[in-house]
Amino acid sequence: MTNLDDAIRGALSKEDAEFLARFEEQGPVDEVLGTFKGSWGLMNMFAALITFASFGFFVYAMLQIMGTDDVRMTVLWTAGAIVSALFVAMLKMYFWMEMNKNVVLREVKRLELQVARLAARERA
Repeated sequence: MTNLDDAIRGALSKEDAEFLARFEEQGPVDEVLGTFKGSWGLMNMFAALITFASFGFFVYAMLQIMGTDDVRMTVLWTAGAIVSALFVAMLKMYFWMEMNKNVVLREVKRLELQVARLAARERA
């Protein structure tokens, strides 16, 4: 892949190469923060808030399990802990899919830009 990338960069003009450099891969922190931008940013902020609240409930439920002697309450708090842990896991998968979507969209935009620039050169 590196040889192909180097060949593409060599074929681009300096201006095109500088423009494409803006679409380079981001680090993990930038990818996470990127999920809070765009049209779904508010929804993703709400989902993150729900994730942290669910994790907080999980910790609280685990503490309640450790502190109770009643079997019925232990079973109920255990069920709550399991449900909240599953909720956190599902929301975590949602965020992973969002980050993957953003990476794929960024690569598609890079390809569209390269095709458009190539088409403009062909016409000139």
